[in-house]
Amino acid sequence: MSKIGITLLSCLLITSCQNQYSESDSTMGKYQNHEGALQLDDEIEIEPPRTNEPPPPPEFILEKGSKIIKNGYAKFEVHKLDVAKKEVDTILRRYSGYYENEQYNSYGNRVSYSLLIRIPSAKFDTLINTVEQGLGKLISKNITAKDVTEEYVDLNIRLDNNLAYLNQYKEILGKAKSVKEIIEVQEKIRRIEEEIESKKGRIKYLDDKVKYSTLTLEITELITTEISETPRFGRRLINAFNNGVQSFLSFIVGLVNLWPYLILFVLLFLVRKPILNKIRRKNTPPHKG
Repeated sequence: MSKIGITLLSCLLITSCQNQYSESDSTMGKYQNHEGALQLDDEIEIEPPRTNEPPPPPEFILEKGSKIIKNGYAKFEVHKLDVAKKEVDTILRRYSGYYENEQYNSYGNRVSYSLLIRIPSAKFDTLINTVEQGLGKLISKNITAKDVTEEYVDLNIRLDNNLAYLNQYKEILGKAKSVKEIIEVQEKIRRIEEEIESKKGRIKYLDDKVKYSTLTLEITELITTEISETPRFGRRLINAFNNGVQSFLSFIVGLVNLWPYLILFVLLFLVRKPILNKIRRKNTPPHKG
């Protein structure tokens, strides 16, 4: 055989060997990737970095300022507390609001209501203006607005990613062949499901706070204002009687506080006569017969 033929035959053999090695390596790589997925060597994170996340779906692309949480606090001084409370009830019915908490307080020379009000966000500013115009004397007021659009979009994107990973791990669970693999995949699924429930709860909370604004309203009546401005004889007489009763009760309380001394005084009073008689007999000279 000529040298050229030998050379061509050698090239063909080398090329064939390289192709067989390449095919064997490719097949082995597929097998290793499949086995690696079942072994769960934690190469796949539950939540990859944000740079690797897909773009958000169209429904989660919100403009800044579209999710606003409004909260407010206002304190009023009124002439008649019961009348002011009925007026607030009427305003809430008009604007579809409701009381989340209602508390009545009576202390010193004043009575008051502390009202936690939930009102549709679209009617929040109108309600504030209505209350300011006719409820009473405004003592203090504070209104806040917080933009949670970015947090809302972020939570929805992460929730979608968690749901996608959950489906992937459920598919892996169906392919697991050993008890160890099944336990590891189930643990991953449990952790993802906990994160899904947490994000759903936070989204629900934000939806509620955005849909309904919160106003803490305090209305107070000073019950001694009229007495101090225009004192009357009858009122002064009643006050004097009440002061006398309070003074008498204070005197009784003071006596109770001094009960050890009272007991000592009573004991001394009871034993003083025998002691005095004994002293007299001792100091009296005997009679001579």
